[in-house]
Amino acid sequence: MLEKLFGYLRKLGNASEYQALRMPDVDAVPDIEEVFAKARRAAAGDQPVEQKGRNVIVVTPGRLLMLQPCPAPGSMASNQVASVEGMISPKVKRNIAAIAYTELSGLRSDISKTIPFFGILRGFAYIGHAVWIFEGHGSALVAGCRDADVLIVDGAMVPHLQTDWSAAASSVMRSREIYVHDRATYSLRKET
Repeated sequence: MLEKLFGYLRKLGNASEYQALRMPDVDAVPDIEEVFAKARRAAAGDQPVEQKGRNVIVVTPGRLLMLQPCPAPGSMASNQVASVEGMISPKVKRNIAAIAYTELSGLRSDISKTIPFFGILRGFAYIGHAVWIFEGHGSALVAGCRDADVLIVDGAMVPHLQTDWSAAASSVMRSREIYVHDRATYSLRKET
């Protein structure tokens, strides 16, 4: 589904421009499932958030919810909306989880370089899908993937994930649609 679109998207930068990624240190919380339940509700627009409109939700390593607002409704160019809708139709609302580097310094300095496919994730949220991002730490992997229809993983984070990450993620997803993003080619491959 998504592979064909990523073939023509503009590469956001040279892979050597990116800092060496690592698994961020995360805070232990008493109920990680509740943190992600709140993230899913906020991403779906089912709970009041301080920013109105659609948002991509980033679950930080400190386990706070960071809202990344989408453009105002009706403000995206129709050709951009059509491209996003061509990847995942808005007719059926999907839960889309992403595993990416979520260290605050990277997110604050340039979120599009820190998460090269962030624009696509924002587009998914803009057209109505629930989108949340987290780092994929072993203490949060199952909770973070629970009830997702689609999972997109930054390939640069894969070496830092637990060895059975794909099996663990798919065991709690509603659909087993997992893609790994390659920063060097700006393409997706379906995880089997």
